[in-house]
Amino acid sequence: MPLRPQHHRYAQVDGLPVEALMHFAELISFLELTPWEGPPYRDDNPDSGMRRMAFGQGSEGLVVYVVLEQDRRVVVVSVTWVG
Repeated sequence: MPLRPQHHRYAQVDGLPVEALMHFAELISFLELTPWEGPPYRDDNPDSGMRRMAFGQGSEGLVVYVVLEQDRRVVVVSVTWVG
């Protein structure tokens, strides 16, 4: 599935430290192939298309995304780095 960040999310990605960029790129490649592998964003709604996935060597990053199965695409909603 193609992965498309929302335009205002580019600023979040641009703000990632250099050491996070490789991990983020690996995550994006993974999500393009297996978007449903991420746990649901909310545990009380396990069938929701809104998902989350940690990234980074110590899981310092978090991506929240939505799987739009009918459109065969993934939309990144939020990128956070706390490392």
